[in-house]
Amino acid sequence: MPLRYYTLPLRLDIVLKKQQHGTCAVQESIAQHLFLILTTHCAESRFDASFGCSIWSEDFSNQTHVHWKEAVQDSMTESIRRHEKRLSGLRVKVDLDDFEMAVSKTSRRVKRRLSVRIDGAVTSTNEPFRFFKHLFVSPLSYE
Repeated sequence: MPLRYYTLPLRLDIVLKKQQHGTCAVQESIAQHLFLILTTHCAESRFDASFGCSIWSEDFSNQTHVHWKEAVQDSMTESIRRHEKRLSGLRVKVDLDDFEMAVSKTSRRVKRRLSVRIDGAVTSTNEPFRFFKHLFVSPLSYE
């Protein structure tokens, strides 16, 4: 029988009442954990200052695109390696582009879009794993 993992957000009130909390398979659990790492500011967790990545601190940085992408990609890779042990053969790729959004019927807005692709294998089964997410920066938001 495959292991089941709690879904995020973790609802401890449900667990403490001995009610059924939502569960998911390992692939979905890893994806939820990766999203949590990507959207958490470094040092936001008082239990582990290394949890999270530097997107938040690099958000309004004046660095060139190349240096900014490298800094964010390195931060993501290091944090995922440290905090998501269920993945092996980790590869993180980050791209940055301008994305035009419709604000209204007559108005458009351009935002910086960070595309994050994470490839690897589930350590316990050696199944291929792929995660892809768009994040908008300055200020940080997501689709």
